[in-house]
Parts: sequence; C-alpha cells; structure tokens
Amino acid sequence: MTPDVSVIIPAYNAATTIGALIDSILQENRVSLELIIINDGSTDATLSIVSGYTDKRITLLNQTNQGVYAARNAALAVHRGEWVVFLDADDTVSDGFIYERWRTATETNADVVLFNAWCGEQHDRPVHRKQPYGETITGHQWVRHCVSQREWPHYLWLQITRSAYLREHGMAFHAGKSHKDILWTVQLAVNNGQFYVSESKDYIWHTNSASITHRPDYYDHRARDYIDVIAELLRLALLPENPRIQRSLRRHALVEARHFMGLYRRRVQDRAGVKVAFRSRIVLRELWRGIHNASDFCFLIKLVATLR
Repeated sequence: MTPDVSVIIPAYNAATTIGALIDSILQENRVSLELIIINDGSTDATLSIVSGYTDKRITLLNQTNQGVYAARNAALAVHRGEWVVFLDADDTVSDGFIYERWRTATETNADVVLFNAWCGEQHDRPVHRKQPYGETITGHQWVRHCVSQREWPHYLWLQITRSAYLREHGMAFHAGKSHKDILWTVQLAVNNGQFYVSESKDYIWHTNSASITHRPDYYDHRARDYIDVIAELLRLALLPENPRIQRSLRRHALVEARHFMGLYRRRVQDRAGVKVAFRSRIVLRELWRGIHNASDFCFLIKLVATLR
C-alpha cells in the first residue's frame, strides 16, 4: 500500500534528540506513513538508537558523511509516500503534526503547502509574518510576493509537498554544504504549481551545536554556496518560461549577494579564492538588472569595488 506521507530525516550526531522525534512521529496512526532516516556518518550513538526500533514503518539508510542534501536525495530516491515532509533530527514537532499537515494538503489540493513555526527556546518568534495566509496561489505569484515583502520562508521543515509534483519536475537537491534549501524552494515555486500558506505554527526550530554550521571552516563553504545560489537564481531568470518573474528572481539574487558580501567582509578566510569563484560564476550585468532602489545601486557599487 502506498503511504500517505513520507517523513524524511537526515541525522548526524543526533543521539540526544533523534529518539524523542521518532517516538513523536510513530504515535501518528490516523494516516499511513513511512519514516526514512538517513544516518549521515554519525560518530555518536545515532545509528545504534535508530537501529533499535522495530517498527516496520521505519526505513534506515546508512551512508558516509556527505551532508544533509545528499542524505535527502538518497531518501527521495526510495520514498513511496504521496506527500513528503522533511524534518531535522534535532527539532520538535507538535502533537498531530503529520496528520494536520496531510489534512491541510489534501483539503486545499495544493502541490506545496507551507506552514509556520516558532523560533528559539521561548517559542515567541514566528518564522514568518507576511505571507498570503489562507490563499492558494501559483508558484510564480508566491515568488513575486516573497520578493516584494522581503520575506522568503525557504526552510524545508515548513513544507509538505506532493510527491507527484516532485517527480514531474525531476526535483533533487543541489550538492553542497549549505543554502540549498533556498534553491529547492525556489525551484518548487518556479515550476509554478499550486501553493497554499497556512499560519499554523506546528514546528519548533532549534539549533544543533554539532552541525556543520558550527565548524571553523564553515564560512568559506557558506560563501561559496551563496555564489551557487546567486548564479542559479540568475540562470532561472533567463529561462524563457519565466518572463513574469525575471525581475523578482534578479532582485532575490541581489538579496543573496548582500548576504554573501557580509560573510566575505567579516568571516571568509580564503578571500582570494572566494573572489575568483564569484567573478567566474556571476554575471554582474544580470545583478545590475535586479536593482530596485538607490540602496541596491549603492550596494552593487561597493560589491564591484570589493571584488575587483
């Protein structure tokens, strides 16, 4: 029987949290689900803990450490559910989380449903505040909305997505260490399916001190991955099927260029190498075409001067 929902969880050194999350998910009996956990080369007891479960709904994949995006691709290749939910191994979900997402997705008949979440230990800050709540809109409309509001909720754990939509468009994660959730969500929207946004805050976002974002060499990798994001946004803007969102994609690329600039000036160690990578990948005239105001113009002048 085809499961209603495939829940995909990459796990790296998540021994202190993975058990509680598995227990929470397996309590769900109102929808059929498969839980795919990818042990991404953990060096703690993560593999042992997951292996100890005998529930037939669990599929355990074990791989050498390749990062969360490679782990998610491995799970996408074998998942069977009609809908897909991505979770992180160190976060917390509310009771009935899977059922409520599935119910909203089936009732709205959308291809992608976005939810909200709480940030931090106090659970007092929502992830987003300016989305078109309760509306079904196209992916292209959502791109324009996010760019105009300067709020891009790209986090994978906000989403439940129709598997048929992913397969129709050959969706997979770009290789890399960070920021590929941005490209995934952009591609979901560029494919122009039906999006629905719920204000329901059904997820709690924590951080993991063992994750790659806390490694000393992270910031050079992060800057290079921002280059990937900027280059891909500019590439998508040039595709003939995207004329109505060209300007929005370029504006978004400019926002990501600001993030890159902040890292480059304060955190990057190999500035020469990162500079060469940026100049070899990014067509500056395409960034210029994303200018929206005087602030954008001044920023680009500074960027060009910094990287020349």
